[in-house]
Amino acid sequence: MLLIDTHCHLYSTEFGAESQEIINRARQAGIEKFYLPAIDSEVIDAMLSLEAANPGVCYAMMGLHPCSVNEKVEEELAIVLEWLNKRSFVAVGEIGLDFYWDKTFAVEQKKAFDLQMSWALAMNKPIVIHTRNAMQETINMVKPYAKKGLKGIFHCFSGS
Repeated sequence: MLLIDTHCHLYSTEFGAESQEIINRARQAGIEKFYLPAIDSEVIDAMLSLEAANPGVCYAMMGLHPCSVNEKVEEELAIVLEWLNKRSFVAVGEIGLDFYWDKTFAVEQKKAFDLQMSWALAMNKPIVIHTRNAMQETINMVKPYAKKGLKGIFHCFSGS
């Protein structure tokens, strides 16, 4: 059986120098691949470094996490698009809607989600969806893209 961690932020500063040891222990336990979703521009270097240190084992994604959508959303999205055009990623993610903590940037989250889904569709990349306290809104936004052939998975969700 092939064991894959489909969503892990092992590049996060919370793991520090232990990231590689965590990967090594997980591989000894039988996990063969690790998929690394992006959060925002602050993590890109660490994410890509972890991928580069573990070729064929770690796979980077590119996207703007809904909890990172703020007044700098346009700048962040420009960086995401720049990277998507610069090199290949396994998916556009982690993207979506999160109204759990705060709805201050709900409109901007929806615009960012819509835009990133359009990029994924145009680039024929799957999406990795994060949604919390926004299940129906997320489904409503995904449906038109799914009808056009967009594929992906829900990572975090609060629906049934």
